[in-house]
Amino acid sequence: MNSILSDSPHDGDLARSLGRLASGVFVVTANHEGTRIGMLSTWIGQASFAPPVITLAVAKDRPLLAALSANATFSVNVLARRNSEIFKAFARPHNDEASRFDELSILEESIDGIIFKDVVSALICRVHSHVAPGDHVLVIAEVTAGRPVDMEAEPMVHLRNSGLRY
Repeated sequence: MNSILSDSPHDGDLARSLGRLASGVFVVTANHEGTRIGMLSTWIGQASFAPPVITLAVAKDRPLLAALSANATFSVNVLARRNSEIFKAFARPHNDEASRFDELSILEESIDGIIFKDVVSALICRVHSHVAPGDHVLVIAEVTAGRPVDMEAEPMVHLRNSGLRY
């Protein structure tokens, strides 16, 4: 049986089509070995209602991955369109992970991670398991709590020009 999609990873139609998958924009945070750590993510999705479960894709070389071992906790901040300062702090590379947080307003901080002021909401999650199907690791996590912050704010949305690269 022939597929209507090309099998070539360099197919322009495939790259453009995959890039049109709209996603939210999130900042994932954790406190790992006494250090704040975080990353910008657009690859988070809900995977189950009962219990509530999300999946998070993390590149294998990201420092955050070490903090996301089984049963570790972390926070997911759902960014609002107006959260450009948070977005910029986590979009650019940093040698010192903790310095990303320096100029940002924090609402709450705990062993579960950092929740920023003025985001739409935050999720507190506990890692269930990992699956590594490609160049990213899928972290499967149960959502243990939700924290509404500004539910009237419009969430930030992201589209890529190509679904085959950042």
